[in-house]
Amino acid sequence: MNKKTKTPQEDVSSILKDTATEIEEPVAEEKKEPQENIESALVEEVQKWKDLALRSQAEMENLRKRTQIDVEKAHKYAIVSFAKELLNVADCLNGAVSHAEKGIETLKQSGNDECVAFLENLLKGVQMTEKQLMTAFEKNGVQKMQSLGVVFDPNLHKVIQEVEDDTKEAGTIVQELQTGYTISGDRVLREAMVIVSK
Repeated sequence: MNKKTKTPQEDVSSILKDTATEIEEPVAEEKKEPQENIESALVEEVQKWKDLALRSQAEMENLRKRTQIDVEKAHKYAIVSFAKELLNVADCLNGAVSHAEKGIETLKQSGNDECVAFLENLLKGVQMTEKQLMTAFEKNGVQKMQSLGVVFDPNLHKVIQEVEDDTKEAGTIVQELQTGYTISGDRVLREAMVIVSK
């Protein structure tokens, strides 16, 4: 049995290789563990930033929608204060028409034809002006409320008086003292002042 004898150089080289292998194995294990930790930390960090980006995108979309709704409302209701001012003008024109009609009837009975002709022409002018105002209101979304015969609604009507009326159900509007108006059909511009049955 002829064993090959190692030269001293081969023997030292073999020892160094074995030692190097023993040293490298734990170092490789140590390197794997921090590398796995780094990878999982990076995955968590990427997920965190991805989540933050999605949340930011959703927040911006919500903000855009809210802003769009606010702008639409601003356009829709921009004329509210101006329209409220003009409601008094509409009331005056309506009152003028009512009084002129009553005056014409009185003058017809007395036989004063010149005054009747004058008042009829004046009445036509006031009625035309009132009609133009109502047309302008309608173009801008301002509408008269129909209150007579309707059941009282505290969101739309303001009760001034209650009267006994056995022919009507309790809470039914029997007389309108001041016309109510809405804007865009969903917001009350002015409540109607009414008299309701008991």
